[in-house]
Amino acid sequence: MFNKNLLNIYRLFLNRGGRKINWMEQWLGFDDVAPVSDDDKMNESNTYAVIFSDEHRQEMEQIFQYLINKMKGLSYRQCEDSLEALAFLQEISATGLWKYHQNVGTKIEKFIRDFDRLDVPTERIRLYESIQSHKMGL
Repeated sequence: MFNKNLLNIYRLFLNRGGRKINWMEQWLGFDDVAPVSDDDKMNESNTYAVIFSDEHRQEMEQIFQYLINKMKGLSYRQCEDSLEALAFLQEISATGLWKYHQNVGTKIEKFIRDFDRLDVPTERIRLYESIQSHKMGL
């Protein structure tokens, strides 16, 4: 259920003009053949509620932590896909927190607040450097 809902959020993100994220597509098994339906759009708030429910919040934290751990010891260039995925996860987590008033958990909320501008290259570098210096983790 978690992966299906995260995939729906990703499809909605793309439908609104978001950039494709290689790591997310591989991890989710994305098939861009399926169009976004009106039901998907109307049920977006419920989709966020599932992703950040008590039942599934830990799965989101695990994805964040996996990506952070994967980047340790690698060059910035080798981390670009992971940084793109973290930027996407930060964006949807912020949407869940502020637009849909979901409890995203203290760890993810701290990440959202600490790295709220991952669309800015210098912020991605700061995140990368924080991970490499072992100052960043969930």
